[in-house]
Amino acid sequence: MLPAEIIKSEGKDTLAERATVHNISREGLKLIINFMNLQPGSNVELKIFVPEKKISTLLSGEVTWNKFIDDKLEVGLKITEIDEAFRNEVLNWVFPKWLKTEEEEEEKK
Repeated sequence: MLPAEIIKSEGKDTLAERATVHNISREGLKLIINFMNLQPGSNVELKIFVPEKKISTLLSGEVTWNKFIDDKLEVGLKITEIDEAFRNEVLNWVFPKWLKTEEEEEEKK
């Protein structure tokens, strides 16, 4: 999970709505939002933070799906624009953590 802020949605400035990034990949991510409703087909600008590495970047994406789970909105976002060096650094940092989690889950079975 990475903290994020929604900067704009559909060209409207937003009051830095807080969100959390889950399941990031080269092409997309899952975003968890508390208060904002984003519809499929809408465009979004985010700022993503990686506190452990003290880095952040802006990215743009298109909402591909959404669903409410409890009182939060889950959104699938197809990344349309991101700094490539940031993407590589985040994926290289996240992937080993994901592998470790998967291995721990397998050991529990």
